[in-house]
Amino acid sequence: MNSPRARIAALAVSVCVAVASWSAGAARADVARIDILPLGPSAGYGTGCTYALVATTKDGKQNTSRDLPVSFYDLSGGSYLFPQDDFYARKQIYVSPVLADRSFALWTPTRPGKHRLTAYQTSAGGPIRTITVRPGTPIGPGCLVR
Repeated sequence: MNSPRARIAALAVSVCVAVASWSAGAARADVARIDILPLGPSAGYGTGCTYALVATTKDGKQNTSRDLPVSFYDLSGGSYLFPQDDFYARKQIYVSPVLADRSFALWTPTRPGKHRLTAYQTSAGGPIRTITVRPGTPIGPGCLVR
């Protein structure tokens, strides 16, 4: 990361983030909560199974230019988030747009244990949801959790 090109790229990203944060002002939305929805019938959360993450913003405005996109993250690791992990593998950044006060991602835990999921729009962070994942087997749209 010591190349001039990498330093210029890092500086450009930092400036863009600073300008976006400054221009958003106090009226920007923040994530109020994060929900984890099973895709199909499920009892608990299982490895290898996919769940929809839904972040709900506080401000209640729909599709305003003030709505900042949302980033999802598993603070515990051991999971796959779609589509942002696909972009990250290509060294690109993806943030989920806010549509009708909601932002979405697909989450697939890859290891059992405690997982701490968060969604955020600003450096202030967002809510953290802690859940336990057990071994699972995907069955069509559902999941058999052991």
